[in-house]
Amino acid sequence: MVDRAVERLQQGSVALGVWGCGHIGASAMYHFCQQGVRCIGYDIADTRVSEIRDGHFLSTDTAGIERLESPGAPVIATTDWRRMIDQRVLFHIIAVPTERGADPSSAALEDIMPRVCEVIRATDLDGLIPVVSIESTIQPSWLDTIVFPALHAAGLRPGVDVLIGAAPRRDWFSGRDHTLETLPRIVGGSTDEATRFLSEVYSLVCGQIVPARDAYHAAFTKVIENLLRFQGLALANSLALAFPQYDMTHVLGLASTKWNIPRYHPSMGIGGHCIPLAPRYALAEGGPDNGYLAPVREAVAFNDGYFRRLYEDRLRDLLKDCRSIAVLGLAYTADAKMHKLSPAIDAVACLKETPRLQAHDPYYTSDEIEDICGVTRLSFPQGLAECDGIVLVTSHTPYLTEPVEGFIRPGTIIVDNFGAWRDRTFAPGVMYHEVGRPAGDIGEARQYIPDPTAVGIG
Repeated sequence: MVDRAVERLQQGSVALGVWGCGHIGASAMYHFCQQGVRCIGYDIADTRVSEIRDGHFLSTDTAGIERLESPGAPVIATTDWRRMIDQRVLFHIIAVPTERGADPSSAALEDIMPRVCEVIRATDLDGLIPVVSIESTIQPSWLDTIVFPALHAAGLRPGVDVLIGAAPRRDWFSGRDHTLETLPRIVGGSTDEATRFLSEVYSLVCGQIVPARDAYHAAFTKVIENLLRFQGLALANSLALAFPQYDMTHVLGLASTKWNIPRYHPSMGIGGHCIPLAPRYALAEGGPDNGYLAPVREAVAFNDGYFRRLYEDRLRDLLKDCRSIAVLGLAYTADAKMHKLSPAIDAVACLKETPRLQAHDPYYTSDEIEDICGVTRLSFPQGLAECDGIVLVTSHTPYLTEPVEGFIRPGTIIVDNFGAWRDRTFAPGVMYHEVGRPAGDIGEARQYIPDPTAVGIG
């Protein structure tokens, strides 16, 4: 049956349906339709649906999937989930948001599951068993508390009328090195047949499939791998604050030359949809009385309000005399339009008393920056000439390629998150500070610093 189902997907007689067309869902549609799979995506946002209809799958083109000019198969985007019924959807991908602010939230999953069940019940697949694959980050226990109860309430028998699995996403949207095609894909089903089905379908777009023991273990892998990353990043930040007399960026760079030590760079904060939320998923899954998770709770407590602490302990004295400051980079990662929990938001909040505070991000309009940050958009790079303080948060390509040295005047204070400008030669009198180093230090130790694109902030 699995082989026949995959063949039908490739022939276009059945479709792949995506519930939630954000970065995860829309990019899944892109990759599958390129392999000849007919796709339909549902989202509540009219703007997102309109963008996909126009072939616009992501907010930036760094990953090479900005616009789809000639799809290998039809792509439909809609705000009416009932259209899924007409498309004979065999493979359902759930890619709805599973967080609210800085905390996990199952609200969207709870809302969407009854609709998925209704589509399944109303769709005739000529004897094929439909599959539901959860790509959203979830707590594994949500399978038992949300997914399976929704199926039972709809009269659907898991493993008989519908197959359930998890295939969390771990690819990245800025750059071509860590993509859906190249990274190992973890898949796990509630039954062996479901796991095989997931493996065969995702093999259409992913170069390597790694089957998990079951759907619970597949879902938890995403949480744990991001938790491990979070703990390391939080430790790097705490070490930089704990030992101000040392160049902790240099020390961590040296430590990373050991074969089994990851590379970490102290930063302005841990941003993003995944890494800062991972410990909260783990804490919720483990329960409030789980004493073994005390180190995770401590790391979360340290990270909450971290930029304020960094600012008060390290950056305030550097920037206290600045009357015009520019915050460069609103996104939490380079070359992507994603600002979830970005340290840039905290930076703007801490600097709000600056007489002239502006922000810039090449992927955000003036209205978007004002709406998100409450400040005006800097004219880059010309506007740098009017600043006596620059806070470089995100290493977007334009910040790396533009000759900013010609615009930054003597006396300017530069605070650089990851050392993107560490090799620039600025005018005499410009003070350059890289986070994680003693203030004003520009020593030879920089040659040991890891590539900032390899360490990230979320």
